Amino acid sequence: MFPRNPENPSPPMPSDPYEAQRWQESARRRRQLDGTWREDLRRRLGDQLGSVRASAWGPISLALNPFASIIRELSVLYDHSPEVLHDDVPEAAIAILADQAGLWPMMARVQQYVLGQRECFVRVDISGSLLRYRPVFVDLVQARALPERPDQPVMLREWRLRLDPEGKEEIWTVDCFSIVGDPYYRVHRAGKADELGEDLTEHYLGQRFDGDAYPYRWENGSPYLPYVLYHAERTGDRLFDPYRLSELAEGSLDCAVLHQMLIHTYRDASWPQRWIVNLEPASMDVQGTSAARREVVTDPASLLVLRQARELEDAGQAMVGQWQPGGDVQKLEETLSNIVARLAQEAGVPASDIQRLGGTARSGVAISLSNEGKRAAQRRYRSSFRTSDEELISKSAALVNRLNGTDLPERSYRVIYHEVPLSPEERKARREDVFALLDKGLLSRLQAYTRLNPGISRRQAGRALDGIAGRGEAIDEIRAAREEIDDLVADLDEANANRMKLVDSSLGHSLRLLEQQLNEDVAEAGGY
Repeated sequence: MFPRNPENPSPPMPSDPYEAQRWQESARRRRQLDGTWREDLRRRLGDQLGSVRASAWGPISLALNPFASIIRELSVLYDHSPEVLHDDVPEAAIAILADQAGLWPMMARVQQYVLGQRECFVRVDISGSLLRYRPVFVDLVQARALPERPDQPVMLREWRLRLDPEGKEEIWTVDCFSIVGDPYYRVHRAGKADELGEDLTEHYLGQRFDGDAYPYRWENGSPYLPYVLYHAERTGDRLFDPYRLSELAEGSLDCAVLHQMLIHTYRDASWPQRWIVNLEPASMDVQGTSAARREVVTDPASLLVLRQARELEDAGQAMVGQWQPGGDVQKLEETLSNIVARLAQEAGVPASDIQRLGGTARSGVAISLSNEGKRAAQRRYRSSFRTSDEELISKSAALVNRLNGTDLPERSYRVIYHEVPLSPEERKARREDVFALLDKGLLSRLQAYTRLNPGISRRQAGRALDGIAGRGEAIDEIRAAREEIDDLVADLDEANANRMKLVDSSLGHSLRLLEQQLNEDVAEAGGY
């Protein structure tokens, strides 16, 4: 681990107020996804309760995080590795390289950041013959786009931690890219706000990459950024949409506060509350410094020692009584579950898609989608992700071609996502429905094939059907050819037999003539 510079715990905030607020919102959401949101919850508890009550509620619990759990349940597009197809290549070779680089397992995690932060970049690079991919978070990026394509960046800056040139500590650096005018790739030391410090390109990259030396280019020579921007929803009019689902992100923190209250109630107020008059608990401890308070630890199983208050000795007879429990834990938990279920609906998860986690009711605290709900989530997001995945595969092919001299196609890749597997009953119902429509002439064979194989293109379905028909015709042709071959073999056998008979007859006749001539020669010889 590099030694961390304590003066640079986080990158400098942008000078633009909108960009600074976008970074803060996106960074908080990433902490919620990564499980590092304890301080965010501590601040929320302080805002809602005040410091005294917040400290009285005890240690902070991170047990409830609806934002992360709902996002995880929706991120099912890469549960099974997609297929990469190309119409001109039987098996896209780039898919093998992507699999070796671990792209699809990484994308299962990237989808969570995309849905949670609403956008996420993926950086692609190559080392030798091995492709390398890594997620790049939007709270560490500034980007600009052209007016005609406002959702596609042409200039980008990424803040990254690197070991300083002296090798002593980590510093913040900025990777700067531009494909407007003369393209360039540079690395600077991060300055204050948006300022760029010392140019460290040659130290970190070994050479400069300006103009013609810019390495990321298509086969026609035009430059591209080695980043692909993934959108949860493509609005088409902006690069970032950081505040979408703010209800879910903010409501998740509020639910965590309520869950803290539930734990506090269960621990400290779920049994009858005793009260006293003209008495005080013995041996009370003083807690805190700035806002000191006196307290005594009580428990249903402990014995509470009381003493008569000295200043109230003449106030009358001491009395002890009890109130009912201070809170109904069951009702608190039921209310909390309903709030979490409403948050799930805000995120676009219908109540019908939340599967039963208990025997009596649907649980909102622990969100879990049914298989049909997961398939609906895949259908909802695959169009947006497919566009970026196909761009990523194309840029990967271009990188391999430029650096290794290969001739892979750089366009027209198609990524096919595998649905959550159907149960036997679901598969049977789908087949019966498709075949019934096919029999009634309401579906073509092409449409039927695409329904039975979701995600496949019409062209690929047509080729598959042609292959199926071709195999059937080929089988018939093979059978006919085999019958013809059998007939030819039989004819040959018969012809060979007849030929052997002719040969035998001709040979016998020749032998008889030879024997006759020999006898005549012997007779003449004997006569002398």
